[in-house]
Amino acid sequence: MECSERGQSEVIGVVLLLGITIAAVTVTVATGSAALGLVTDEARSASVENGMSQLSSQSSLVALGETDARRFDLGSVDGGQLRLDKEAGRVEVRIEQGDSDTPIYNGSLGTLEYVGEDRTVALQGGGVWASQNGHGRMISPPEYHYRKSTLTFPVVGLTGNESTPSSGTGVVRQTPDDPDAVDAPENPLQNGTVVVEVQSEYYEGWYDFFSQRSDGDVTKDDANRTTTARLVVPDEVSFDKALAVSDPDGYSHSGKPDNELNEGDYVEGMSFPSPRSLIANQIAAAAADNDNTTESCVTASGFDGCGTVESGVYYFGGDAEVTGDLRFDTSDGDIVVAVDGDFDIGDNDVTVEDGTNNVTYYVNGSLDLQGSPTVSVDNTSRNQFYVNEGFLDGSAGDGGPTIEAIVYAPNADVVTKGNPTLRGAFVMKSLSTGGNAKVEYDDSLGEQKIRVTGGAGENPITYLHVSENEVEIEFDR
Repeated sequence: MECSERGQSEVIGVVLLLGITIAAVTVTVATGSAALGLVTDEARSASVENGMSQLSSQSSLVALGETDARRFDLGSVDGGQLRLDKEAGRVEVRIEQGDSDTPIYNGSLGTLEYVGEDRTVALQGGGVWASQNGHGRMISPPEYHYRKSTLTFPVVGLTGNESTPSSGTGVVRQTPDDPDAVDAPENPLQNGTVVVEVQSEYYEGWYDFFSQRSDGDVTKDDANRTTTARLVVPDEVSFDKALAVSDPDGYSHSGKPDNELNEGDYVEGMSFPSPRSLIANQIAAAAADNDNTTESCVTASGFDGCGTVESGVYYFGGDAEVTGDLRFDTSDGDIVVAVDGDFDIGDNDVTVEDGTNNVTYYVNGSLDLQGSPTVSVDNTSRNQFYVNEGFLDGSAGDGGPTIEAIVYAPNADVVTKGNPTLRGAFVMKSLSTGGNAKVEYDDSLGEQKIRVTGGAGENPITYLHVSENEVEIEFDR
């Protein structure tokens, strides 16, 4: 009896051992097969990436007229599927000027894709892109070049007769130009914002490219799979009116009737570039090189009971204020005040005296005055404020500040129920005054102009060159 049981135990043990071994081998084979498949797909995709990069270079040479045709070889495409869609992807170039747009170009890019098991590789717009797990990235850059205020954008479009080619080899050829495809702008550009908008399955890769390597203010719209880059035309602003506002109905006066501006003294609905880029550049320069240590009353928080400040550059890394009356002496040169925050003059007089040089303020926040201070100068063109945000934010009460200057604050919505006197020339988004408020033009400004770079796009553009350059891909059969 004992021998029989022992014999059965040995048989059961052998069976269990065989079962465990077979299961382990099955799992190992299955796992190894999956891993091998993944490695194989990665290797094929990497090979096609290299082939697409070479085709990108060849198609760009053909598109830009360096040669009429070039052969290409994408490598092994057996593990995936090639797809050519001449309507996939779209690019629009336009110039925005206030409420109007000037179209420059609007057309399809065309896209050649290799769709693998885990990754898609594509040629689009002269660049190579990849998509994996729903996220797009750039492999090689498109034909888009921004250098020293000049944008050159030869749009490379793809076309062809085969939508699902079976071969990875063929010829890329130049197609005849369409002279009406681009409405070329007149260079140099005068004003507005150049907008480049790309709608694509690889919009995230375009976003990374625009953000990191081509400059400009860049946004993306995930819902519409769109990336937009903006470059702002430097604008020459003339100060020939007491007031200029960008809102179409941006000026109103509800106070003393005699103080309301006549129609010829103000203008509404004008487009102005933001001073943000200009202010940022001046603040950065002042932070690197300034004369703060030469004036004992210049502190980290502002002008502290200074009395008189001589010519120089003065930098404040945050909010700054004036405590006590302040006199600027420009006998030995210009004065620059760069404030990386709000600048509050408070209820203190600020006077520009001596010399014929300028005092220029670059304020990254708001410019505020309270009470009844006077900011005065013998010629308002010598007193200039560039303000990124608000103006007179703290003067809504009964105060009566007087400011003689050019104030460029195109982002400021100004509402004042006090009694300010604004003498010179003022640019704002809107102005609503009440009480005994006055806005007066200084005739001594004459032909005074300033040139402002930057804006919503931060990066200036003066010359724009856009062309359509279509190529045809013919695959071997």
